[in-house]
Amino acid sequence: MSTFTELNLQKHIRFLKRHLSLLPASHQHFDVNLLAIVFYALESLSALGQDIETAYCDNLKWIRNNYVSETIGDEKISGFVGGQTLNIPDTITLSLPNTLFGLLTLILLNDKEFFDKIVDIESICRFVSSCQLKENGAFVSVLDYKSGSPSVVDSHDLRFSYIAVTILYILGCRKEEDFAKYIDVRSLVSYIMSQSCSSGGFGAYGEPHAGYTSCAVSALKLLNKLDLIQKSQKERTIDWLLERQVSNEGFMGVQDISNECYDEEDHGGFQGRENKYADTCYAFWCLNSLSILEPNYKKLCNTELVKKYLLDRTQDVLTGGFMKNDEEDADLYHTCLGITTLKLIEGECNGLLCIPSHAARKFNL
Repeated sequence: MSTFTELNLQKHIRFLKRHLSLLPASHQHFDVNLLAIVFYALESLSALGQDIETAYCDNLKWIRNNYVSETIGDEKISGFVGGQTLNIPDTITLSLPNTLFGLLTLILLNDKEFFDKIVDIESICRFVSSCQLKENGAFVSVLDYKSGSPSVVDSHDLRFSYIAVTILYILGCRKEEDFAKYIDVRSLVSYIMSQSCSSGGFGAYGEPHAGYTSCAVSALKLLNKLDLIQKSQKERTIDWLLERQVSNEGFMGVQDISNECYDEEDHGGFQGRENKYADTCYAFWCLNSLSILEPNYKKLCNTELVKKYLLDRTQDVLTGGFMKNDEEDADLYHTCLGITTLKLIEGECNGLLCIPSHAARKFNL
């Protein structure tokens, strides 16, 4: 049985394709993140079974044009910028997120020529290496635009650690010695483990967060270091993730109006932290973490309720797409993660990379 009705499927496809055409002036502030828009739209279309390789093959040149090289001292680095607005001569504007978006987008489009003949693997890996902080092993997302040293004004958290590891994995790193050619693995793993929380999960300042937890366990999995999570911490993390599924039954249902962040209509959805409303995107972050920590995770949580929450509460059956919750308009980010969550439950998604399994298999990922 298909996840979507034919009518809703076509609405989702039209919603996604609109983001790949002329965007309204209100979206001008996304100019520096165009690769993110392209990735979210193409990943979702691919997950919905659309032949994006044929439909968007003429756009490969534009995507490749966002792959640029810079020089730090005598060394070359390379990566992706978010759009041509940031392709500024003699200025380092590469970023780790845009580099990952660029690589994944070309994987979605099955651009073997880019990976075989165009990409300079060593210079991208050198860029990733340059983003690691010596003091704690974490990563920033950008370099100082003049000096090429890690940006002192950028944040460093588990998101960028995950992105750095994933880029290296895509470019061929599999064993610890492969990663160690470019980054300080021991220092990075130490940083990731320092973000584990006593109540389970991972996050900053001792507060677990579903998104950071997914980044942490995904990075450890790619590094083949998942076994560093002790059994007790693993069990606490699984419990914490399971407790993020909102319910209007049992002990959660007695909260009623006593908790201003509880909505009984969130039943089946996932929240990202304690005492928060359910949100489409956290269904992915929680289920992805669970699928990594426990392959039989479907026996532990009610995935049918998750699907019902997404399809009945946050799916926009008027315009297509998915909303953060039923009080906001559909947006591209939540549409991508809503669709990806449904495909993850169906076993058709590579959660580590957040792309359809069929796309990952073409590159042996």
